[in-house]
Amino acid sequence: MYRILEKKELAPKHIMYRIEAPHVARKVQPGQFVIVRAFPNGERIPLTPVMWDREEGWIVLITFVRGKTTMRMANELKPGDSILNVAGPLGNPAPIEKFGRVLAVGLSAGIVEVFPIAKALQKAGNDVTTLHVAPAPMAILKDEFTESVSRHIFEGFEIQEGWGTKEIVAEIAKRGAEKVKELLSEEDFDFVLTVGPAGAQKAVFNVVKEFGIPMHADLHPIMVDGTGMCGACRVMVGGEVKFACIDGPGFDAYKVDWDELIHRVGFYTDLERRALEEYLKSLRGE
Repeated sequence: MYRILEKKELAPKHIMYRIEAPHVARKVQPGQFVIVRAFPNGERIPLTPVMWDREEGWIVLITFVRGKTTMRMANELKPGDSILNVAGPLGNPAPIEKFGRVLAVGLSAGIVEVFPIAKALQKAGNDVTTLHVAPAPMAILKDEFTESVSRHIFEGFEIQEGWGTKEIVAEIAKRGAEKVKELLSEEDFDFVLTVGPAGAQKAVFNVVKEFGIPMHADLHPIMVDGTGMCGACRVMVGGEVKFACIDGPGFDAYKVDWDELIHRVGFYTDLERRALEEYLKSLRGE
């Protein structure tokens, strides 16, 4: 059992959990993830440790409430409760090298994965600019970024009436691509990192490749066990099948088959929506 030491809402739909997990805290590196199973018979979901303390033995996880499991965690878990399983750290650490000037882009909730990587890159001697693109109410970790990197930029926008997830992600992709193009046109960068929805990452990549700048993309395909056994997280990279859990989660953006990734990410959308609807019905006693 992994005790919840602290829980709070950072912004709408963004919930922070500080969890007692000494075996993860001792070994985790920026860019790695854990697989969490919060409830008996619950699904396993990948989450990224955003902060940690190796001596005190805790990690911080931030969820974006978008499906049944993250909503159930937000509704049912409180400080003092325990999460059933936290497996990890898993995946490969991000490349922490001396690149020079780095642009690290967090698209929507992808900003939480950017934080530990950007912080480590800054400590390694890089000049790091971080960019967060999201709806205005969902700005998170602004103070933490300001204290940890050379410059933090938040590109926010208002959600229009009638917009759903599809329209919001499209706006994130549009604004992300525009802002990245503006920054790359006005300044010299040596390396770009992106984390976020696949479609938005592709939009940013299409801009970055115009400038020929090396780019590292942290991918979020469907993931089940996180150890390479299920094969659900396979992605095509450089014409070869790779598993995001054991070969990634970060890859050379120039080698990623973005269209296949986008198709696979949406494969279970209808089932995920149905599961969420059934959970909401249960809350209403239907």
